[in-house]
Amino acid sequence: MFAARSTWLSYASAVMKVTEVKTFLVGGAWRNWLIVKLETDEGISGVGEATLEGKGATVEAAVRELARYITGQDPSSIEKHFQEMYRRAFYAGGEVLNSAISGVETALWDIKGKALGVPVYELLGGRTRDRIKLYANGWYTQGMSPEEFADAARRTVALGFKGLKFNPWGRRPGIDFYRLENSVLDAGAESVAAIRDAVGPDIDLFIDCNGIFQTTGNAIRAAKSVEQFNIGFFEEPVPHENLDEMAYVRSKVDIPIATGERLFTTFAFQQLLSRQAADIVQPDMSHCGGMLPAHKIAAIADSHYSAFTPHNPNGEVSYAAAVQMAACVPNFFALEHFPPEQWRFDVCRNDMTLEDGWLEIPDRPGLGVEFNEEAAAEHPYQPVDLYELHRPGSNISPPEFTDRIR
Repeated sequence: MFAARSTWLSYASAVMKVTEVKTFLVGGAWRNWLIVKLETDEGISGVGEATLEGKGATVEAAVRELARYITGQDPSSIEKHFQEMYRRAFYAGGEVLNSAISGVETALWDIKGKALGVPVYELLGGRTRDRIKLYANGWYTQGMSPEEFADAARRTVALGFKGLKFNPWGRRPGIDFYRLENSVLDAGAESVAAIRDAVGPDIDLFIDCNGIFQTTGNAIRAAKSVEQFNIGFFEEPVPHENLDEMAYVRSKVDIPIATGERLFTTFAFQQLLSRQAADIVQPDMSHCGGMLPAHKIAAIADSHYSAFTPHNPNGEVSYAAAVQMAACVPNFFALEHFPPEQWRFDVCRNDMTLEDGWLEIPDRPGLGVEFNEEAAAEHPYQPVDLYELHRPGSNISPPEFTDRIR
């Protein structure tokens, strides 16, 4: 108690200043990480993540624009700085600016947690749970037949996962985003049936449509074809732009609707939920503005009796931010987990304990991540575009799962 009090008095007695903003574009197998590092005159640094799929260099330029504001500022005034970066620059919102703000804002929380010697979640209300449930994504790159899906599902569940997310229609030969052939529809439903049969009734199955159905009728047809398999949620059945159409789909199907990875502000989520368009919201910690905006989004969702499940395909800093949020918001549901880059802990050490598909909440100060600049430099940036990600024949895929979850 005395040590914590001494840390607080030391922190409060002198105004810390941000002295430098650094960015690191780290090359990955299927997306690049954009790590933002803020350094201070007290020797405490913080990291955040501003990864935006296919647009890393664009966001890096936006972070450099924000550096003109945040350099020289007291890093403790986080809400003030968010408002200045988001609102006072005149143009607000959008994936590029919000991703840049996310990186800076999250790094400010990392600094504050380290300065006070506590995890970020302690500054946002404290724990509401001691562990969080993981579900696997990116495990089904083996092929599109029901047999291939079933085999991959068995292998993934054997690693300890209690939930699986997948798209049974994307990348399937014959897929057309405006026209849904019966053969494609039926093949996807048959694959879902095979997965459910392979893993049994207790494993959560989540379907991610990735917004590929660009007519509401086809999205509804697809959902109806798999309702019988006890699907935990049906994600992005239609693209994100038209919230009224998302609400219409939700009104027609008997599976919870999840969406939000391509929405970027508290205002967008308020509009989504006021239309009764989602049961589960999925803001991305690298896009939504950072820790405090994510906390507000979770509160908005809670007021609509909706769950909070962060989109989580990015780097280890974004992952750590999602875990901090999962620790403190009451309506957290589960956390997405992709196969890791084999070198990820060389760049961002982030020790966590897993048991039987559940991740224990860590107690290290700040985000709990140790960022290694030299290791990051060993994985140089290579442009990766996602134009073909959901089309047949795409060669863009995450790494494969090994014999362990992390």
